[in-house]
Amino acid sequence: MSGTARTLRAAAHAANYHGLQSGPRFIDTDGRLDLVAAIYLGATGRTPHALGTTNDPTNPFNDLARLLIETNEDVMNAIRAVSTAIGTEPPTDSETGEPCLIEHLWYWQLDCRMDTGKPPTPAETVGLLLRAANAEYARTGTLTVALPGQRTAA
Repeated sequence: MSGTARTLRAAAHAANYHGLQSGPRFIDTDGRLDLVAAIYLGATGRTPHALGTTNDPTNPFNDLARLLIETNEDVMNAIRAVSTAIGTEPPTDSETGEPCLIEHLWYWQLDCRMDTGKPPTPAETVGLLLRAANAEYARTGTLTVALPGQRTAA
């Protein structure tokens, strides 16, 4: 099974368990996660304090939170897979020209849909994580699903 696909499935479970939000923090004061924090938790199994601080550029913990995310290869592979599943081009950094994958996920989570005029629902966000996981399974050729054995009547 692909490690990235496993991370994304764990992120979907984390998002369901903790709840989702799209505020100015990766993790809000009620413990709800944004899309990136759900992926971080799915990959690492933890939520560092820095992810709960405000994303204000003047806040030194903001740099620490981004550093924790961007230096973790498993997290970034999962973020890259979700960015691909979104189906639009990520924004690029004006100085480096590199794609801004974290911002791509933020913008998707904040963006209003054409048909409803509202941001994606938690179910749509979890669906995105699961679609990205399935695409990763298909890409790596590791689409093996363990099904529980059939129970027999006593």
